[in-house]
Amino acid sequence: MRSLAVSTAISLMASSASFGAVVFSGTYSENFNSMGSGSAAPAGWRHFATSFGSNNTWTSSVLTSGSSGIAAMSVTTAGSTLVAATTPSGNQNNGFNAGVGGSTTNRAIATAPTTVAGSIIQLDLTNGTGSALLAGTALNVSFDTIRYTAASSANQLPGYWFFYSVDGGSSWTNVGPNPTITTVPNTVGVTNTVTTLTLGANWQSGATMYLRWVDDNATETSPDQIIGLDNVAITPTPGTIALLGAVVGVVGRRRSRV
Repeated sequence: MRSLAVSTAISLMASSASFGAVVFSGTYSENFNSMGSGSAAPAGWRHFATSFGSNNTWTSSVLTSGSSGIAAMSVTTAGSTLVAATTPSGNQNNGFNAGVGGSTTNRAIATAPTTVAGSIIQLDLTNGTGSALLAGTALNVSFDTIRYTAASSANQLPGYWFFYSVDGGSSWTNVGPNPTITTVPNTVGVTNTVTTLTLGANWQSGATMYLRWVDDNATETSPDQIIGLDNVAITPTPGTIALLGAVVGVVGRRRSRV
């Protein structure tokens, strides 16, 4: 493992891993602008609609288990071909490579599910720190929800519900706080969310963690409010930086004695 300074950000190595995952060495960021006007999501990202349910499947919460929960959806589902749009409109289960504020260069992945329970935006990250990140390790996660359209009434579940899995997708943990009509209003605009993902189980070295942003299809309006995901950033908390620095120091001392 190469020596890393604790005082500097421990960077993402943008190399490929299993199932197109990207290797996480401590921090990660994605603004989706590399998509240009194309139809493919960046490396490590997938977008797909649920294969079950309807617009009333998740009326009060996004289910994690059972035949109508996100655990029933394979983590290796092929990502959909995104539809390029400067300003997305209408229902689209394939999702949009969407402009932000009508821009042709500032991009986001937008969701507008129809006839199914909802849409999933998934990020695959492989632990490349050289050590297991143990249960209790905390990572700060920040992302923008772009509110492209307004609707005549509030969506059933506004915004994106955020989940992660470190056991291959068998079980999922919801990372709150979940959005509300107050935090993600039914108007055009941008909502920034900053939350802390605290691992409930060990994230083994070389294993892939799956992150999912879930857009419920809702019940109250048709089409629903179109939203998009942008400016995702994952950074270690101060305690996690110290932990990773200690791991690096131990490995470095062991190597110096070889």
